[in-house]
Amino acid sequence: MSKNRQMNIRLSDADYEKIQSIASKTNRTVSELLRDHINKIAVKDSEPERIRNINLNRINANLNMIAKWVNTHKELADSLKVIELLINIERQVKEL
Repeated sequence: MSKNRQMNIRLSDADYEKIQSIASKTNRTVSELLRDHINKIAVKDSEPERIRNINLNRINANLNMIAKWVNTHKELADSLKVIELLINIERQVKEL
């Protein structure tokens, strides 16, 4: 396969040293090292992860509201209702 394309990237000093070190330890050039790893990289679709995080943040907000209410109104807190709400939150988390 012909190698006629070149790519330039910017790295931090730490990343640069890490790549140089790995290439040196494996007796390869940096180019060989990177070419070898191109097909081994799996890129995740970030949209489902973003949606999952949004849903987890909403669930967390609900949990915080329940905890705040229970702590504020200890004498009024209906244990069964609180348990029911917590079970509902647990189900939502498991669905994610």
